[in-house]
Amino acid sequence: MLKQLMDEVSREISGTMAKQHVAQISRYHRIQASPGFREAANWCKATLRSYGLDTKLLKYPADGKTAYWTQLMYKEWSVNEAELRIVEPRTSAKLLARFSENKMSIIQRSSPTPAKGVQAELVVLENGEEPGEYKKIDVRGRIVVTSGDVERVRSLAVDKYGAIGIVTDRMAEFPPIRQRTDLPDALQYTSFWWHSKRKPCFGFVISPRQGNELRKLIRTQKGKRPVKVYAKVDSQFYNGRIENVSAVIRGRTNEEVLVVAHLCHPQPSANDNASGCGAVIEVARTLHSLIAEKRLPRPKRTMRFLLVPEMTGTYAYSATNKHIIHRTLAAINLDMVGENQDLCKSSLLIESPPEATSSYVVDLMENLLERISTDAKSLGGTFSYALFKHVMIPFSGGSDHYILSDPTVGVPCPMLIQWPDKYYHTSEDTIDKVDPEMLRRVAVLTATYAYFIANAGYEEAVWLANECLARFKVRLSLSIQKKISDLIDKLRITCRKKTERKETIERFVRDLGAYTSYLALRKAESIRRISKLVEKSRQREFAIVMSATISEIETLTDHEHQRALVELQHLVPEAKNMKQILRRKPTISRLEKKAMRIVPRRMFPGPISTRFLLSKLGEKDREKLRAMEKRMTELGVLPVLALYWTDGQRTLKAISDLTYFETGKEALKELGLIFDLLEEADLLQIRRN
Repeated sequence: MLKQLMDEVSREISGTMAKQHVAQISRYHRIQASPGFREAANWCKATLRSYGLDTKLLKYPADGKTAYWTQLMYKEWSVNEAELRIVEPRTSAKLLARFSENKMSIIQRSSPTPAKGVQAELVVLENGEEPGEYKKIDVRGRIVVTSGDVERVRSLAVDKYGAIGIVTDRMAEFPPIRQRTDLPDALQYTSFWWHSKRKPCFGFVISPRQGNELRKLIRTQKGKRPVKVYAKVDSQFYNGRIENVSAVIRGRTNEEVLVVAHLCHPQPSANDNASGCGAVIEVARTLHSLIAEKRLPRPKRTMRFLLVPEMTGTYAYSATNKHIIHRTLAAINLDMVGENQDLCKSSLLIESPPEATSSYVVDLMENLLERISTDAKSLGGTFSYALFKHVMIPFSGGSDHYILSDPTVGVPCPMLIQWPDKYYHTSEDTIDKVDPEMLRRVAVLTATYAYFIANAGYEEAVWLANECLARFKVRLSLSIQKKISDLIDKLRITCRKKTERKETIERFVRDLGAYTSYLALRKAESIRRISKLVEKSRQREFAIVMSATISEIETLTDHEHQRALVELQHLVPEAKNMKQILRRKPTISRLEKKAMRIVPRRMFPGPISTRFLLSKLGEKDREKLRAMEKRMTELGVLPVLALYWTDGQRTLKAISDLTYFETGKEALKELGLIFDLLEEADLLQIRRN
């Protein structure tokens, strides 16, 4: 079903050309809503047009006022020059940062200094993230040195305590791939994200090595003359615009398949994310060429290629093209995809859409990944395997797919990304870290995915339904067996008391039935979504296939559930009285009873922008959210998933149960607190029955 298409694509697609596109894009300083981004967008538009694609720039206001759903469009910003140098003590005078030498040496979106610059004393913060730290040190009128979170430091040091600027030597760590000391001379991409409540300020970025030296200098000068710097930033904020680059290969109907990548980030930012855009341009060139030369027929559906400023561009496109989004059947998001894995220490991840937007695209992508993972053969030539690292993972968010895959937008969108990357968001993310062969693999996978869906009809839908069923069988058995294994480990290692064992077993037995039903319902939804690929004349015919497939899913699920209960009775003596356990009414806590009376409803389509939320909350509520930060970090993407399940009908308890099945994490109390804050910010309405 896919071999002929993939072979045709593979013969045409070029990883070398994709890397050439990456090299060109990485020349531009591509900050969202800036002249540099516009130059890069115009280059991409001209390149796509030169290949014969119908291409244009979609323009949106960048004025600090316009919002698309909950995404505020930042004012346009440009910077001519910026520099930071030590001026006292004179014996230590030297340049610390200069924008013209390294575009990441400034905190992006810095406000301008007076035209002649400023001189100010440097003071060191431990990290500057807690109010108590400012009781020990006066930062008013000074420039603070920090390795803490810049947005948090700015809100305290500048807004609250009167500092005029920030110098950061922060280097985010991603163990075991990257520790602070691994990149001693790199600068980390750092940006301010303004809204009206914040005081303007400027900031500079220095390397970890420079930061260590600067701290040492300030320590040695304690009790002597303070360390002073000269800072100058020549920048402007003004009402401007942001752009999306849109290119299309027209199909025979008005339905669409979307391929998206983000174009923004500072120069050079090669893998993040010139690589995604370079791959998309090569995919577009390849498919247009194959169709023009009649090596592939013109597809039934239009294929759209969209290069955006990350998040803002996808919010703007989705909010202003609801009629197109409504008829977009699927999408794919290419984030950082070109990594040389030996240098970057990364793995190719294919991230699924969230379960609230269940789709066949997961099974299709898994099939395609297997097809491109045949670099080498076993010694006897009986088995093919990959020489690169790759894995399918559940939804994690963090890029444009999290907007498209939101059920209120409704476009299932997997993401391709290499993660973690040793050089991510640093000045060392350069073109030499990009591998043309990796770009070729990703481009082949993407082109095959996009064209297959764009041209799919009845035969492809029947094959796809059975592909989904076959893969479901394997995942179902493995997921249930893993739950049993985890239970046995828990009983043997942590559950010592009889009452604790009894409660754990009873909870497991009750949850198992609900979990297997959840799996069946989500897979059935995936199968139903396939019917959108089928032409009207064969819908009745496919309905028979679909009904039979869903029926088999339900039968399989029931069989696996019963098998698991029998296995449990053999493994756990307390589980032998299974009927008695199932007859007992579960104990419902006061928190659960309260959650069963709460029905939240979302006020905006799309995910809630965190920065928009913070701008709507008062200081007290922002601090409340901050106090939850550690637990929020542990929960990861769970709060986002909870909002995906929020449809105005489900109770908070039902939403919590669904996120538990999706992630294995319980967070009813935390979700209640988060939803209260969202209600306070007028982003949710809550009906309390």
